[in-house]
Amino acid sequence: MNAVAKHEPQEDTRIVPANDAPMVAMIERIVMDPSIPIDRLEQMLAMKERMEDRNREMAREDREYAAKTAYFSAMSACQAELPVVTKNRRNSHTNSSYADLAAIEEQAMPIIYKHGFGVSFQPDGYNEIGELLIKWEISHAGGYVRNGIGAIPVDGAGAKGGVNKTGTQAFGSTATYGRRYLLCMLFNISTGDDRDGNAPPTKPEDVQTITDAQASVIRELIQKAETTAEHFCKHYKIEAIPDIPSASFAEVVASLRRRIAAIEQRKGQNNG
Repeated sequence: MNAVAKHEPQEDTRIVPANDAPMVAMIERIVMDPSIPIDRLEQMLAMKERMEDRNREMAREDREYAAKTAYFSAMSACQAELPVVTKNRRNSHTNSSYADLAAIEEQAMPIIYKHGFGVSFQPDGYNEIGELLIKWEISHAGGYVRNGIGAIPVDGAGAKGGVNKTGTQAFGSTATYGRRYLLCMLFNISTGDDRDGNAPPTKPEDVQTITDAQASVIRELIQKAETTAEHFCKHYKIEAIPDIPSASFAEVVASLRRRIAAIEQRKGQNNG
């Protein structure tokens, strides 16, 4: 949903392109002639009004086009200057790093402001499936405004589905995540590890990692194997589950299934 800032001219302002100016001047002279019949006078006045309305509309469209052009030109320059925001937090449940909202705002917002942008986020209730709605708006100094609504799943449960937050905590956590997610998405902000000025290690281009569906299978097996994602990743020397090479998927699945089978066998012996 997009919107454009509107600044209509005052009622007594006449915006007349050069090619229409002689016609309007001629109409004004005819209108002042007392010998012109009333019906003809009314026609001329109506024509003059239509021309002025058309000219005002054209001028408004020109202003909106100029504002929109300035917006996207500034956005392109802004994105080219934005840094890769350093990840500064660790998620123990997923064994992965991320950049929190404070880090993104500290490293990105000065550049965003410098290019004439203003950003705002406002909670806007919940949708029919319980997701928090956050209304976002990006305004530019040139007069163009874009806005929309993002739907963010409420963060009220832990990795295993149990409730781990109060209603207020869940709202705050979801709103903060929504702002961070939307800000990165709207300005195409990327995040990366802090390598203390060193270049990232090279990685063979032919090494492919597992798909999202395969990662979901691994997570389910990890839970059944009565271990943790952190222990699993440490064992395989990876940062997170999605980093598993696709070529190792079958081997990893087989290893987890063997562990699950051993657990079930042990439980059966204990019950017997």
